[in-house]
Amino acid sequence: MSSIKTFAVACSALLAAGAPLAKAQHGHGEEHGKPVEFKMPTTYKDAVKEIDYRLHAIDELMQSKHLDQVHAQADVIQKIGKVIGQLALKPDSGVPKDAVKEVNLAAKDIAAKFDAIDKAGDAGDLAGTRKVYDEMVQIAETLRKYVPKEYACPMKCEGNQTYDKPGKCPKCGMNLVEVKGSDRGPHGGPLVSSGDGMRQVEATLSAQGELRVYLYGTNLKSVSAESATAEGKVWKQGSSEAAGKNVTLSAEPGKAFLTGQVDASIKPPLNLKLNVDFKDGQKPQAFEFEFDEPTKPSSENPHGEGHDMGHGSDEHKGHKP
Repeated sequence: MSSIKTFAVACSALLAAGAPLAKAQHGHGEEHGKPVEFKMPTTYKDAVKEIDYRLHAIDELMQSKHLDQVHAQADVIQKIGKVIGQLALKPDSGVPKDAVKEVNLAAKDIAAKFDAIDKAGDAGDLAGTRKVYDEMVQIAETLRKYVPKEYACPMKCEGNQTYDKPGKCPKCGMNLVEVKGSDRGPHGGPLVSSGDGMRQVEATLSAQGELRVYLYGTNLKSVSAESATAEGKVWKQGSSEAAGKNVTLSAEPGKAFLTGQVDASIKPPLNLKLNVDFKDGQKPQAFEFEFDEPTKPSSENPHGEGHDMGHGSDEHKGHKP
């Protein structure tokens, strides 16, 4: 699936343990906000996921008009672009030998976009930033197509366990199926797709009962929360939907999500049903989620820095409607 969605959802397992901690800063001596810390990926797959994550972060910065912070995310992409060719040469990278040259050229091209997107962002040029961003997304498609396929049990007998080859589940005996992207969004919450795959919704839940809903189009491109409306209902797992409580959701100016408060009487584990109207001329679409526990704070999320990017968790399950 050619989608930035492939990164999402393994954000919590995105980076290899023990990788050196790097810090992305401005390339020409100016300091714009807090530098971005990240662990340099040690595998080709993780490098592509990291690039996808940073592209999504840039998309959200454009949505919220924080263009002065684009440079730090782009600098991460530049740094990874300079090493991903070496990762592609590893025997277990999944990149065919005859494709390494193509990967190297794409990596060089995406790294070279840093100056252009940095300059546009510093100048507050939204159209210019978007133009370079779109070019980077297209280049990333080349890198993404060589990420090794993963397979998992359709019944989730082993949770999130995946395999690099087709086969049978060692527990139930069912044929493993290819993992299409991820079931987790950029903020660590469950990511659920619409029936036609044209829309995705991510939901996160804080320990205080704050619900946040992030909206996406194709390629996990952020959809302005102010351009859509949503109604929610929550109920305790094991009880009926009829016994649930409604959640009023609204968009705050300048925020990339809809937010609402879950009734204090309903604690995780809980179910959530959202009816989202994207205001695109189509009927509202239903999305269903399960929360086993509240969202973990940003300090527990490998990508918890900045712009509310850390309202995430590793303990949620998403279900397609």
